[in-house]
Amino acid sequence: MSVELSMLMWSGVLLLVLILASAVATDKVMGFAWGISNRDEVPTLEGWTARLARTSKNHLENTVIFGAIALPVSVAGISTEITVLGAQIFLGARLVHAVTYITGITFLSIRSVAYFVGLAGTVMVLIPAL
Repeated sequence: MSVELSMLMWSGVLLLVLILASAVATDKVMGFAWGISNRDEVPTLEGWTARLARTSKNHLENTVIFGAIALPVSVAGISTEITVLGAQIFLGARLVHAVTYITGITFLSIRSVAYFVGLAGTVMVLIPAL
């Protein structure tokens, strides 16, 4: 498996963990009855539980973009030092983004920096394919 696909896979693992954690936290706040219902009532989340839900949504969006770029690059055999480094940067930045978002760390806008570093990693994977 290429490094790019491996980073996509681990990004998927991170997404799975975030979604499961968000579901458990939301069910804990909203109650068991809400958790097994049709969920017509919009959950009212605050603090870290709300940040966890936003983190999973944000990571999903970024993983879809990364996957749409990394998959064709890998299938086409365009793997270069730049694409490998970009994929590794993407995953590392997404991990930092998730941790800082969930915990509410705002020091020096680390979360925002991590977001843009992850985006730069995605672009690094894209450029050799253009």
